[in-house]
Amino acid sequence: MIKPMLLAVAFSLCTQVLHAQLLKKITGRNKEKTEQTEDADTGEAIFNTSRNTTAQANPALIIGGDERVTIDSSYDYDIAVYQESAAFQGNQLVIDGGEEIVIYYSSKNAHFCIQLNSRSTRTKYYFFGDFNKESQLSLAGVDKIASGDKTKLDLNTMEPVYPGEIGYLGQLLKTGAKRVIAGVACEEYVANNYRHHARVTNTNHAKVTAHVWIPMDPHTLFPGYSFIPDHYKAEIDTMRIQGSYPPVVMPLEMFLQYGNGDKVYTYTREIIFGEGRRVMLTDIIK
Repeated sequence: MIKPMLLAVAFSLCTQVLHAQLLKKITGRNKEKTEQTEDADTGEAIFNTSRNTTAQANPALIIGGDERVTIDSSYDYDIAVYQESAAFQGNQLVIDGGEEIVIYYSSKNAHFCIQLNSRSTRTKYYFFGDFNKESQLSLAGVDKIASGDKTKLDLNTMEPVYPGEIGYLGQLLKTGAKRVIAGVACEEYVANNYRHHARVTNTNHAKVTAHVWIPMDPHTLFPGYSFIPDHYKAEIDTMRIQGSYPPVVMPLEMFLQYGNGDKVYTYTREIIFGEGRRVMLTDIIK
């Protein structure tokens, strides 16, 4: 459920294809245009997609997707989790591999954001989840142009960009181990993916074993969790009981080992509480 972009080795093989596909997607979409309007209740700018208008020539940011879904042009957060990931071929660190990650949470609203920058491709990936508007937005940008799609927020299909194939893991099993990471109490889970799994078939996702450290109480990092609508909370509880991991509060540490011996290690450098930050959708093209 969490969509990855990982190993620098894989990135180096697909960089040209990724850039070409992104540029084609951005410049070739001539049937949709992102329009900015204002929410009558909040006064905040929102984006709607019209299929009956023509896009501007080579726009810097195009947002498509479900035209019934509304998103804000900016979101306010006051908790930031700074992370990095490192990629290894066997025991050899991949130079200029891995990613820089920032995860933003709010203590006042039920929304969060994940920003990931690839060191190898210089590509930026943003994910915005807004429980109150029941919307999610995934953006990818390179060379100050970006595009993405907005859809209805669905816990079973949402896949924020994050290191490590988590969306293709099988059932998460508690090991019983507990640790404090950057002041947050976490517990360890172990999981595997399997080639015959429905979500892995016909993909290039290699066999992987994961050790994942997840906050024991989601409110610790995401106080705005309290404002998540009840039907989403019930779904999250059901998913956790069944052993799956709803991508709402992200891991603070994760170690992945692939079948070919490659490894990815994601760790938390710092967590900052109480520092206000407004994230604009257009930040991805700056």
